[in-house]
Amino acid sequence: MLKNLKTLIGVSFVVLIFIISQTSHVSAISVKELLGLVKSPEKTEAESVVDKKEGLKQKGDGDWAKTSSEDAALNPQIDLDYVSLLLTNMNEQERVKILEDPTLFKQVIESEANNRSTVSAAISNKLVQDRNIEFLMRRGAENLLREAYLNRLVVSKLPKDFPSAEQVAEYYESNKAQFVVPERIHVWQIFFKKSENADAKEISALRKKAKKVISDIKKGKADYSNLAISQSEHEQSKALGGYMGLIKTSDLLPEMKDPLIKLKEGELSKPVESESGVHILKRGKILEAETLQLSQVEQQIRQLLVNQANTQLRNAIFVQARKEYPQDISDKKIEEWRLRLKTNTN
Repeated sequence: MLKNLKTLIGVSFVVLIFIISQTSHVSAISVKELLGLVKSPEKTEAESVVDKKEGLKQKGDGDWAKTSSEDAALNPQIDLDYVSLLLTNMNEQERVKILEDPTLFKQVIESEANNRSTVSAAISNKLVQDRNIEFLMRRGAENLLREAYLNRLVVSKLPKDFPSAEQVAEYYESNKAQFVVPERIHVWQIFFKKSENADAKEISALRKKAKKVISDIKKGKADYSNLAISQSEHEQSKALGGYMGLIKTSDLLPEMKDPLIKLKEGELSKPVESESGVHILKRGKILEAETLQLSQVEQQIRQLLVNQANTQLRNAIFVQARKEYPQDISDKKIEEWRLRLKTNTN
């Protein structure tokens, strides 16, 4: 289904405005000139004389905003049918919100009016005749049409009750390894950082500092969390009293994993050295590995199966479409195009 009619309008509007910004070579141009609502400054005096002889009315500064019958044909008005389609192609939550709020509803209509008027101005200035703009607009519309076609086919091919409870259960039983939560451990640390070219003397001093901290904590002279906040050099954890989080034991550095596992819950480690510095670790509770129950992952499995089915169906549609409506291309032709384009751009 189309998610939002605004997408179609937005494609044309954004493409037109982008190309205007990229292709304009006129300096100090006014808004009226940009919209083609005053005589082009590039017109010569002779051209102006010809226009007058042919009876062409020139719009001056005083009437640039007036609309002629020709302009009106290029400026279709927003009506109830347009607004109805606009809202129909919004999601239900957005649609209800807009209809319940008069101010918001007006803002939406005004925004659409701005978009349509600007597109009309661009059409009036014949930007759609630019080959690049025409290509981008056509490609944008084709992309929208393709997605609508794919979505409708996918919806029509998928059973309404897909995936069934049996399919979900079968996937769960066949892929239980995906739903195992590994062993995790709560970890705290106080960290003293090494300098980039730390020598043995500096490292010895850091270890001595760490031993003093450990001694003070064990003797009750200082609190671990307070010391982490005041002295630790690991910015992320110091603000949390040294708490590193609930970490998978498999993700721990080897030099930190072994000492932590050997500690009792709440116990401090001896100074632990790593490449980056010296750590004083505190072990929290270890959460054993567990397999999540089907009820805990049912929605996750349903979404996964829907996504897989969507991908398979879309690929099948592409294959079938290429068979019924083949494109005359070959590896030889593709390489020929590449070389020609490469030569043209060099």
